[in-house]
Amino acid sequence: MAQLRISVLVGSVREGRISLPIAKWVMDRIGARGEFDPELLDLAEWNLPMFAEPNPPATGRYTGEKQRAWADRIGAADGYILVAPEYNHGMSAVLKNALDTVYAEWGRKPVAFVAHGGMGGARSVEQLRQVTAAMEMAPLSAAVHLQGAAKLRDGDRFNAGEIEDRRLSALFDELLWWGNALKAARQGD
Repeated sequence: MAQLRISVLVGSVREGRISLPIAKWVMDRIGARGEFDPELLDLAEWNLPMFAEPNPPATGRYTGEKQRAWADRIGAADGYILVAPEYNHGMSAVLKNALDTVYAEWGRKPVAFVAHGGMGGARSVEQLRQVTAAMEMAPLSAAVHLQGAAKLRDGDRFNAGEIEDRRLSALFDELLWWGNALKAARQGD
């Protein structure tokens, strides 16, 4: 079976963000598995403008150069892992904007969450589940909630323990099953 193309989105652009070391940990672990072809999408590098295009993304009439490039990159993936910080009891604005910039490219694909912040990012994931389901994505039940993530940071490295690694492995297993099932269904359309 062909590898699943998985985009890992870094859901923060803040200076000194912990989301990037966490995303690098996710990339390291998913890269060690043979079933996935992962790609890191750092929203700080994409620098997507706050959505202000004239056409609703649901129309598919993308006019902005960055919007079209983002659509191409998102559309190429078979599934997603959102590294989601929790800001003020919710998802980050930059992550919501990245989701809102395009529409159909996200649909009928699995999305998983690796969250951090207050309560392990649970409130961020709660909001993201609602938003991604409304966008016709398939939010997975497996999620990794990193309690006290700052204590596991060592500069640019995230030093996860055995429990975090086990939870991430379970997330990958679920992502693999749903990713293959939904890819087969999309190919059958």
